[in-house]
Amino acid sequence: RRTPGRGNPQNRGHPELNPGHPEHTMQIQHITAAVEHIKPARAADAYVGGESLSFLRCMVTTDDGVTGTGISGRFLADQVAHLLNGGIAATARELDPLDIEAVTTTLAKKFNPRQSTGVFVSAMSALDLALWDIKGKVLGRPVAQLIGGARRAVPAYATAGLPAFTESELISACKAALAAGFQGAKILVGAGRSLDEDAQRIRAVRSAVGNAPLMLDANCAFTVAEAKRLAALVADCDIAFFEEPVRGNDIPSLVELRRATSIPLASGQMIQSVAWFRDVLNAGALDILQPNAAFCGGISAMLRIIALAEAHGIPVTGAGGFEAANLPVMAGHAHGGMLEVHSAHVALRARFATEPEFRDGKLQVPAAPGLGFSLKN
Repeated sequence: RRTPGRGNPQNRGHPELNPGHPEHTMQIQHITAAVEHIKPARAADAYVGGESLSFLRCMVTTDDGVTGTGISGRFLADQVAHLLNGGIAATARELDPLDIEAVTTTLAKKFNPRQSTGVFVSAMSALDLALWDIKGKVLGRPVAQLIGGARRAVPAYATAGLPAFTESELISACKAALAAGFQGAKILVGAGRSLDEDAQRIRAVRSAVGNAPLMLDANCAFTVAEAKRLAALVADCDIAFFEEPVRGNDIPSLVELRRATSIPLASGQMIQSVAWFRDVLNAGALDILQPNAAFCGGISAMLRIIALAEAHGIPVTGAGGFEAANLPVMAGHAHGGMLEVHSAHVALRARFATEPEFRDGKLQVPAAPGLGFSLKN
């Protein structure tokens, strides 16, 4: 049997933290994943169908009893859980959870040798978050500080305008978000209405909220021609950014649209390939990059993507929800930007036992070691 390390029990798993016991290395013992399907708080919140509030939670436990929590989103969640509970759990067992790059490489060689995306990257997103959570707890520091500690709080905007809302409800939701202190409001477009109707709703909100930052999100609904027309219809509405404006996040289409409009374009929240982020930056297709740790491969992948954005002089901002998972990166890295708080995730956030505090228009970095959030049992 290995001799337990002395001192802080959270530090027993890593030899450089316990030089008197170099033979002791922490090991992953268990990985368990489960999918939760949450009923929306209101029918109008279920704007993307029955899976809009499904999410996956991943728990990693070490031989020293340290646990880490990771999350991912609704896409193929059952299949992601199956992979985590099966092959990944068996392969990762007894690997050192602090050697995050080594764990990732080992799993990628076995389960993703051709660098595809989808289920594997979603699984790695949740697992990587859990491993960073463990690392923070073992070292006794918030993950944001381990990344770099660039700031203690991150500005947040609200996705407030959901498609099921009437125009008056849309205006009320955006005004309420701004009154609550959010530093901007985002509304959904391209969800079944005509372009003229979408434009009218945008104009109504702009008139109601004055000069406050206003964003649009099409969730990849439009052709290039449709996106160009809507952009032209609201060109004088001072739109802060137009998110996922074209189908499939197609890079040549984004390039064409960017040439046709002065509205800043943003995308990347569900993209799972670091190479896509490289290519979209090299093509000059976006004004704002939107990686999401819950989908892109976790914190480790997100840090690579933010470094690419920084090198290209392109800002990053949050999208896709899961702001608690993305806060450590956005706060820790000097190139981090705003985060999104999604009004359709009210019921999901109710599942959190602890989460970052929203105060003075910003999400505050929790002082607790690790990621700084926990889920109810």
